[in-house]
Amino acid sequence: MRLYCLSDDPNLPCFILTINGRSILLDFPLPIDHLLDYLPIPSPGCLNRFSSLPKYKLLSYNKENNLPQQINELRLLHNQLYIYSPIEFYTLDSNQYDFSLIDIILISNYETFLGLPYLFKKYKNLHAQIYLTEPTYRFGQQLMYEMVAYVEQQSKMIQTNNEWKYDSNIFDAIEEQQKDKKLKLFSYAQKLMPCYSMEYVDKCLSHVTIVHFNEQIDLYSSIRASAISSGYCLGSCNWQLDINVNHNQTSKIETSSSQSNHSSLIYMSSSTTLDTYSTKFNYDSFINCDYLLLSNLCLSSAIDASINANELTIKIGNILNDHGSVLIPCSSTGLVYHMFEFLTNYFEQTNLLNIHMYFISPISNANLSISNAMSEWVTEQRQIASFSGTPPFKHNELIKSKCLITISSDRLDDTETLINFEQPSIIFTGHTSLRFGPIVQLIEKMKTSSSNGIIFIDNQYSYIDALKPYQPINMKCFYIPIDTRLNFSQINILLNDKIRPKNLILHENYFNDIIKNDKINILSYRKYDNIKLPSINRYFINGQLNIKSDIKPKLISSSSSSSSSNLAIASIHGHLDMCDYVYDINEIDNENIKQNNFITYGKIDIDKFLINLSKSGLFGLEIKYLNEYDNEQSNRSVEIKYNQDAAKIIVHSKQTDIQCNDPLLMNKIRDALLMDNIGTL
Repeated sequence: MRLYCLSDDPNLPCFILTINGRSILLDFPLPIDHLLDYLPIPSPGCLNRFSSLPKYKLLSYNKENNLPQQINELRLLHNQLYIYSPIEFYTLDSNQYDFSLIDIILISNYETFLGLPYLFKKYKNLHAQIYLTEPTYRFGQQLMYEMVAYVEQQSKMIQTNNEWKYDSNIFDAIEEQQKDKKLKLFSYAQKLMPCYSMEYVDKCLSHVTIVHFNEQIDLYSSIRASAISSGYCLGSCNWQLDINVNHNQTSKIETSSSQSNHSSLIYMSSSTTLDTYSTKFNYDSFINCDYLLLSNLCLSSAIDASINANELTIKIGNILNDHGSVLIPCSSTGLVYHMFEFLTNYFEQTNLLNIHMYFISPISNANLSISNAMSEWVTEQRQIASFSGTPPFKHNELIKSKCLITISSDRLDDTETLINFEQPSIIFTGHTSLRFGPIVQLIEKMKTSSSNGIIFIDNQYSYIDALKPYQPINMKCFYIPIDTRLNFSQINILLNDKIRPKNLILHENYFNDIIKNDKINILSYRKYDNIKLPSINRYFINGQLNIKSDIKPKLISSSSSSSSSNLAIASIHGHLDMCDYVYDINEIDNENIKQNNFITYGKIDIDKFLINLSKSGLFGLEIKYLNEYDNEQSNRSVEIKYNQDAAKIIVHSKQTDIQCNDPLLMNKIRDALLMDNIGTL
């Protein structure tokens, strides 16, 4: 079992887990850390002051290399270099791996879902099945639609030529000229791609299978998956994989009170123990798991959601009392639902009942409708209320009372709409990078008044860098991040006092903040690491054996299995078909095939095996005793090499592995194993 990491950011998780030749993709988010290298672009119909910025000129123009002296897509603003073109994206896939080989994709939440359409666009033969919860599917779908809509609006405003990105000489010249002001985006500019289209969004979503919390899904006959609530947002989950580990082979998982032959791998993404509107974080089944893959923690212990929420209300109250409006850049789903109710309660307590909240997005109405239909995925208290006909959220009530007003972003094409906002008010809109969407023209409109304020609740970007293109700004600016994910203090308590995994797998950036425990084996990784997970040995085989009813097993008596063992052995003559350790034994049509009256079982007698190998013509064997044991010190493993690795045989107490590409040589080794019934109990 191996784990391949595709991301250098532990909060942008993406992994490939390979188990016995099967490939499972764990999340595929869309990196957006490069968006601050772009200039903001307003919606069509709005004033675009950034279009008049001077085009970037290369002073070190080199005619021999035919470098352009002027690059239309690069502009200087406040002595800072920016890209002036529709937003483009890159993905976390790697040329080191053929993604068309992916069998299964497991998605944790809508934030780790947005890059998938690129995979289905790039890999035409990708037919992987995507497993996720219904809220993750619905909200992820809407966020993809929103992004496509925003970038299409940008494309109407700007006509660009991307040829400059593919000439490395240009980057060298810019780096020499700009010194420390170069864009970090240049390091992967050639990987940038235009935003995917609705065609590939729909193609991706056609592979979706909806799952419920705690539903057991047979991915293969040897691997079973369950989505376990993480508490982070509606439908967010952690994934539990039960894997059969016998002899490093696969075998069918059967429901049993004893899981002695299974290993349990937990993939933990964004999770929270705080009381939010979504189903509570459930980690009961994670206790004493074999592997825990940890990602997406809150990186700052200084962020306390409850303290910051109180500070947020104080700042908002001060701005409103000054007759100003508050602009809050946010995602169109998730935290914004909690903000609506939280601020409504605050208005009732402070007698600010005349304050309007605006929710501006192409998907605002769709997302509010979807959230009200997700009563299965909210807290138990909200579920009980929904059974009596009360929606799980207050959206409908707020909209009816006109405390909450939804606006589709296309209505902002007319700048008069901005003037008609009632003052004071609170406006929720995106994008959090401040580079596209309604937020661009709203900042331009509101920044001139010192009574207005903008509050950043998202900690993904530097709010100082995000605001640089909009300077000078007179309105108040505050950074009050609200992050409900587990921080290091919380996860250390869970790991050492509650979950206690045997193996903890985490990014190297997390390593120093995790409290070490002698009982927990810690494995760290970084981008493009391909690590082999420690094997978990189990004693019993839990396979499925199907014997055709016409075949009658013949019991074999053995003196060595009398009083000291409860083992019964039977001889079966038939044709064996095996797939994922599901065994089918059928009758053999040829009646003239010679029947053998012996069966090889138990431990291999090494001395007899070496003699039999020499009888089969294998001489000059290299014999090495390995420093590994199978439960008992006496069961030392042996490695036998023949003819400079033409064949390698590793004999363990409970299995024998043969590595050989020559069929004739393989048959000789097999005959040596079967010769004289060398097995002993």
